Amino acid sequence: MNITSIKSTYGYIGFLPFATFSLIPWIIGGDVSKTLIYFQLGYGAIIITFLGGFAWGWRDDQQNQKLNLSIGIGFSLLGCLILLLTFLKIIFISLIISIISFYLFYLFEKSTEDFQKKDIDYQKFRKTLTLLVCISFLISIGYWINPYSYPYL
Repeated sequence: MNITSIKSTYGYIGFLPFATFSLIPWIIGGDVSKTLIYFQLGYGAIIITFLGGFAWGWRDDQQNQKLNLSIGIGFSLLGCLILLLTFLKIIFISLIISIISFYLFYLFEKSTEDFQKKDIDYQKFRKTLTLLVCISFLISIGYWINPYSYPYL
């Protein structure tokens, strides 16, 4: 098994909480649903903070690495903002920031020299995984603003 396959396997396993926390509210409803969306936001905040730290491991001799480090720190701070907004129960904005953060991180990573040197399977995997995570947040937004569920009340 090559390293890309292992990364893909672990990446999709890491996606399972996103899928679970976004789909279960539609199935069971109630107060548990609100809690699962809070968990999704917490998990997402941890993951985007972790991804922001990736910039520290990229080659130091690549173009714009100083800027890449600063941008990576910015994504980690976005993770902290998502946690803060969730704690303050500003869930809708937190969900939107989560979608934007994950998609922007993908665009940021895609723009680096290291990403361009990765094999095509890895590049496709990252795109697919980012889209799946963003879709999971969209599903949660749908639940959050659904007039029949009213979890925000």
